[in-house]
Amino acid sequence: MITAVVISKELFEYLMKECTHAEIEKVFLGIGTTEGGAVNVLEVVECKNISQNPRVEFIADPLCIYKAFKYAESKKLNIVALMHSHPAPPQPSALDIKGMKLWSVPWVIVDSRSGNAKAWLFKNGVVEIPIQII
Repeated sequence: MITAVVISKELFEYLMKECTHAEIEKVFLGIGTTEGGAVNVLEVVECKNISQNPRVEFIADPLCIYKAFKYAESKKLNIVALMHSHPAPPQPSALDIKGMKLWSVPWVIVDSRSGNAKAWLFKNGVVEIPIQII
């Protein structure tokens, strides 16, 4: 079971900068490794939000997802997290939960108004897991 999302201070600050005060929901794929229950996010790839209502939901560009998978594979890494912003507290929405059931990696949600972030995982329900900034 995944017990934490580990990310460097520089990468976390980059995500906060990109997500805070964004006019639309931003979406990133975290690339890295999983070791001993921890997801280690080493890089992020931003994907265009192609939703028709991008202020309140996201749909990541499928071509970007494909390219991110190919890129991760070329570096012998994996897609280990999905990160996105909400114009609301960093809690999973009903749409997020539906997506979490399909893509069982940690979902890091950033409140674009306050910059607060939390990580979530769906395992027999939604569970919060810690974000460790190193």
